[in-house]
Amino acid sequence: MLKISEFAKLAHITRRSLILYDKNELFKPAMVNKEGYRFYEYEQVNELATILTLKKLGLSIAEIKNIKQQSDISNDLLLKLKSQVNDQISDLLKVNTFIDRKLLKTSAPKKDFYQPFEVIHQESFFWRSNISDNCSSRQIAKIFSEFHSHLEQFMGINGNYSGFIIDLPKAGEDKTLENTNFNLIKEATIPINDNFITTITRPAGNYLAIDIPSHSGDSCHNLKKGLSILEQLIEDRNLAVEKKLWHLNLGKNSSLPDAQNIIRLEMLIRD
Repeated sequence: MLKISEFAKLAHITRRSLILYDKNELFKPAMVNKEGYRFYEYEQVNELATILTLKKLGLSIAEIKNIKQQSDISNDLLLKLKSQVNDQISDLLKVNTFIDRKLLKTSAPKKDFYQPFEVIHQESFFWRSNISDNCSSRQIAKIFSEFHSHLEQFMGINGNYSGFIIDLPKAGEDKTLENTNFNLIKEATIPINDNFITTITRPAGNYLAIDIPSHSGDSCHNLKKGLSILEQLIEDRNLAVEKKLWHLNLGKNSSLPDAQNIIRLEMLIRD
């Protein structure tokens, strides 16, 4: 067991706060000896962390005690708390994404167009639209409108990476790039799973990548050219890759002529 000063240090809280919570019967020690010294168990850290989180959400000691002690808490209060927690998660994830993008821009070397390279990614999460069975301009416009209109109901459009996942034709399949299945994607800030959008995982690992320019009139040509270079490299190096192409819009690069938009194509290399 831990003395009150040891537990306070472990939980990043003051000894005075622990005494106050005990007197208010909000959070009590596991044991008080006959001399009046308080002792705590390691497992109590999780309980205290929940209390401190509720306190950060603006709840009073009385309200937190009510939540802890009563089983008939109103759904309205629980839904309000859940909404506040999700808002905080969303805000923190946005900050985390912003930092990741800044780190990527400052640490990653600038890549020339159509020059393949490898990049290592940590696990990340994306919202994915319903599947579309072709890449026609009309179909893309329809899915794009539905996808982003639905996302606006949750938190509005933010600056996270967006693009497509394209199911590339497998060997022997009678398919062209134009009639392959694809989904719209956008880097996720909170989990969403409903009839329109699911949250998927981009696996951690080593990806084969290539940057291509984004010009509205030449987008299909540029995509085919970039993919052709990747496929030739895969064949030359006898690489095993996933047949899903991640097509991500990295935004404008001011160091390029006319501040061109960059599209990055990525395929996960299998171990």
